[in-house]
Amino acid sequence: MLQNIRERFTGKFALVVLALICLPFLFFGVPNDFIATEDVASVDDVNISQPYFENQYQNEMLRYDSEGIEIPDEARIFVRQNVLNNIINDVLISQFINENGINISDEFIARVIQSSPEFMVDGQFSRGRYYTWLNERVIEPSLFEENQRVNIRKGQLERGIRATSFVTPSEYRRYLNLIGEQRNVTIAEIDLSVLAEPINLEEEDVQEYYSSRSNEFLQPESIDFIYIELRKDQLNNDLKITDAEIYQYYNDSGERFAQDERRQASHILVSLGEDEALSLQKASETLERINNGESFSELVLTISDDEGSKQSDGDLGMLTRSQLPGALGDTIFSMVEGEISEVVRTDFGFHIVRLDRVESDGKVPFELVESELKQELILQKAGQNFTDQERALSDALFDADDLNQLADNIGLEVITEESFSGQGGGSFGSNQRVIDAVFDAHRDDNYELSDILEIDANRSIVFQIEGYNDAKVRPLEDVRDTIVADMKLVSAEVLANDIATRLENLLIKGEDIQEVATELSSVTTVSKLMNRASEDDDFMLQASVFGEKRSKDGVPRIGTVIMSNGNYAVYRVTESIYGIPESIPQNERDDARELLNQRSGLSDYSAFISELEQRADITRNDGLISSSSLFD
Repeated sequence: MLQNIRERFTGKFALVVLALICLPFLFFGVPNDFIATEDVASVDDVNISQPYFENQYQNEMLRYDSEGIEIPDEARIFVRQNVLNNIINDVLISQFINENGINISDEFIARVIQSSPEFMVDGQFSRGRYYTWLNERVIEPSLFEENQRVNIRKGQLERGIRATSFVTPSEYRRYLNLIGEQRNVTIAEIDLSVLAEPINLEEEDVQEYYSSRSNEFLQPESIDFIYIELRKDQLNNDLKITDAEIYQYYNDSGERFAQDERRQASHILVSLGEDEALSLQKASETLERINNGESFSELVLTISDDEGSKQSDGDLGMLTRSQLPGALGDTIFSMVEGEISEVVRTDFGFHIVRLDRVESDGKVPFELVESELKQELILQKAGQNFTDQERALSDALFDADDLNQLADNIGLEVITEESFSGQGGGSFGSNQRVIDAVFDAHRDDNYELSDILEIDANRSIVFQIEGYNDAKVRPLEDVRDTIVADMKLVSAEVLANDIATRLENLLIKGEDIQEVATELSSVTTVSKLMNRASEDDDFMLQASVFGEKRSKDGVPRIGTVIMSNGNYAVYRVTESIYGIPESIPQNERDDARELLNQRSGLSDYSAFISELEQRADITRNDGLISSSSLFD
């Protein structure tokens, strides 16, 4: 295994994604002696124990809590099922990797770990910091290193499968048709704020609302405290990185910036049109004109139907072979630089291609990644400065009696946080570490200086409690405006729903709603050509309009939707127009192709997992899965 790796940690190695350090551990050796050892599931000869499953489920629930997501009791069974499915997938992938001999060398694992900024001191790997990091998290080095191997192998497998995925030209064209789709729509928007404004409320109604919902106006218990903080993002401004440092970092990157051969080509496109033979004739005549000495660039402007590239001399961009499947790619990657191709047919039409530039296999040019590398070096140095400042703060904390004295000693500002509740507040948001630390200190009646509290990887604080505030119901006068606004909004929503129903019925009958809309100050109407990819329209309205089936026989599609701003909208879709791929700018088409390839790759990887499931002997203990968690 890797028992000797830790003795070989020396030298400089390529930076590898830090996320590998933080990926969750797999199912190896999870001791839970105090919990029953009944199995939740089995995959061939691998058993998944209840303790491990419950631990993974608890981690998932904690993740939801940290993101402010509350999972209802009735929905927790679905979370448990999803957690088990993920564990089973991990087992299946690990079995496949082991059976097919996908290996990672000890030296590569060592380079991954050595390259992590978490373990750096003065730009060099520190064995001491490495062991300290592991000890703080109660992780055995051998287990940690083995998990790096497993995660890297899994990542290689996934990338390999996704890299082989491709989208056919016809699929690509249909996708571009949908991206560029437009729909003629008439929209009547009902403004809630206009409806709510004239609504009058009786004082006794406001009082009753307040009395019946007093729990909604509860001001929770809170704590006042002062603190000082260290922030990594504030250490970047004065950092200086020399050109020599960046270039050395680039040279030390190993295979990180390796790239496949790329080719840049330009083309003249003659769309298929209604008469394919006529289009072919036009393309052939154009090629003959080029061969007779006419300018390729001038013919691009006068003949090419690719509006997205004709203004840039027909440039298709710098592409790899995998980005150009089919006849066009075959042609471009069989040409020599400067060559003009024969006429090539694709689903888009007939192409005449000129190969402009070839970049051979090798590294990505330094100029293209210089700014990226500079930013990485800045972050590394900032991380080291942050660690140094934490050490200085720790040393000063040992001799300090109160926070103001500590702040003076190390030149930091004292910040006041008032009414910090169990839900958080201020610049800390809902950070659970701060909430737990502050309220634990209060419960322990500890009003002394705290230890250094690491909020996240970029921020640490030292705090001192100053006071505690009991929970209480806020006075009516403090919440009157909120109550009035809520009551008016509820009434306005009822009115808006009635108006929307009336307008929709009129549209269904084929009547004009303009006269009705004119009588209502809360309703505005507009007729427009809505684009599926536009970012200018309300996304809820856009999703509903383009979620409608295409109209048949001229019968419009009619519907009502609540927009993202809360207003109601009634719409009528009268026409759907497919987009024309050739009219989409080249850069947007390239982005669409990349997105489609990514989706296809993800689909292929999911299909691969499904195939592994079909081949494996999988059993599940439904009783344990559907039962309450040990932690609930």
